[in-house]
Amino acid sequence: MANIKNKITLFILFLGMFFFNIQTFANENIPQTKLDNYDEIYANLKEADFDYIFGIDPHQADEYTVYMRSPYPLFRSGVNLIFKSKTIPPGYYLLTPREKNGKTWVLFKENGKISYVIPVYKEDVVLETFYEEKFPRKKPTTSEKIRKKTMDFIGTKWGKRNQRTPIPEAYIEFNDAGIYWDMILYYGLKKYHLLFKKD
Repeated sequence: MANIKNKITLFILFLGMFFFNIQTFANENIPQTKLDNYDEIYANLKEADFDYIFGIDPHQADEYTVYMRSPYPLFRSGVNLIFKSKTIPPGYYLLTPREKNGKTWVLFKENGKISYVIPVYKEDVVLETFYEEKFPRKKPTTSEKIRKKTMDFIGTKWGKRNQRTPIPEAYIEFNDAGIYWDMILYYGLKKYHLLFKKD
């Protein structure tokens, strides 16, 4: 009789552990809410304490000798973006990440001139598969393959002066964070987080 009670008790314990494990694994699949403290992040961010002479990016001329066209993404804003004392009005801007004074900044350019300099609050690495998932590519045709090989040959073998580097891939994401906009600029192998207040 005692032996049967022990077996039933062990069976109930094993059954309980089994259901506990299922519940634990199931909870891992539930999306978690982001716990970023945007008020604190925004309060700790500082405006740029420097200016670019005549609004000219000193590295821009070098980049246009490496790339065939602008390597930076064109961003269209439809709302006012507020950062401290600066308001970025709706419009078209080229976004350019730059390091200066040991920090990373994103330059908002209009017609080649820097209009706004905004600090990055977080930098991270972009996953290798990210751009493929966002921009799936169709299989190239035979003529496209021949054209690409020809252009690669001309751009890399025909002399140093003709070399052109492929433009880094880019993507821009906006997250609604209450009274803030959390902007993520994916550029090449890095992603840059910026924070703006809503109008």
